[in-house]
Amino acid sequence: MNSSCICSPLNLNIQRREFLALAALLGWSIPLRAEDRFVPHFLGANTAINGYGLFEAIGLLRQLGFQTIEIQNLVGVPEPTPGQFPGFRYEELDDELKSRIKEELQGFELVTTHLPYTGLEYFAPSGERARNGVQAMEVALEATGFLGAKIGVMHPKAGPSMSLKETWPIMIRRIRHWGDIAKERGFRLALETGYPLSVKDFVRLVHEVDHDSVGAAVDVGHQGQFEELTRRVAPESRAMPEGIRAYNDINLELIERLGDKLIHLHIHDIEPETWKEHKPLIHGFVDYPRMIRQLREQNYQGVMVFEIGGRPELMPGYLANGKQKLEQYLQQ
Repeated sequence: MNSSCICSPLNLNIQRREFLALAALLGWSIPLRAEDRFVPHFLGANTAINGYGLFEAIGLLRQLGFQTIEIQNLVGVPEPTPGQFPGFRYEELDDELKSRIKEELQGFELVTTHLPYTGLEYFAPSGERARNGVQAMEVALEATGFLGAKIGVMHPKAGPSMSLKETWPIMIRRIRHWGDIAKERGFRLALETGYPLSVKDFVRLVHEVDHDSVGAAVDVGHQGQFEELTRRVAPESRAMPEGIRAYNDINLELIERLGDKLIHLHIHDIEPETWKEHKPLIHGFVDYPRMIRQLREQNYQGVMVFEIGGRPELMPGYLANGKQKLEQYLQQ
């Protein structure tokens, strides 16, 4: 018998994915294989909480029981600042603050970072904008190594007023160089979905970079402008079941096609009518049970990190609720 098949109680040789779907339909309780179980710190959250200080945000995530933490703003300040995410600038830290940050992160199993991107033209071909963008990126890579992080999430983006074709060779060359830096410092880069604007080109970018220390991060809400999706869903159909299903199909297609290059996930919910992302898990737009089944089938080895927005006073409840819901999905 083919080793990829199993014998079900109905005495049928079927693929494991089909068997698990049948088991769920019939209400059977099937124990998970070791390779189907995710790491204990599978669920994490980032420090992107408007108005919080860095240490306040870290403390909240520890209090909520997250074992994975993502440091969001590597061009920010540690002090609470209205309308801004807390963070730090590595080049401005003194030894005392460095020690405190490292100490605050001691209780977490895994640390990741979100590398800076807003206002930075790190794929400009030359000139001052290119120098400033590249310098900011490389300082953030140094900071990621300092934190002992294992993943640094990076946004591919177009060069200023440049087409994908014009940006492509610059992206490939610089991402490979940054992959070398990441390897030297003991972590991996995860290129986050959002650009290029198609499943085909994003997957092509990740595979053409072809670097052992560079993988992919799927953000479940960054595919709204992907050409494969806009061809299928008219704006007036976004909140319809077929529109929601199509969006989830695109996420699952990305996960499947990236395969073992997928090393990170950003999770949240999506507002059905507008497709605005980074919402608390109140809409039921993202089909997490379906996604988790796909991740188990592919033996996904990364983590899921919450990226939820909202008023500061609501964030503890949003994160606690999201964590509870995902833990329930993981038990199914």
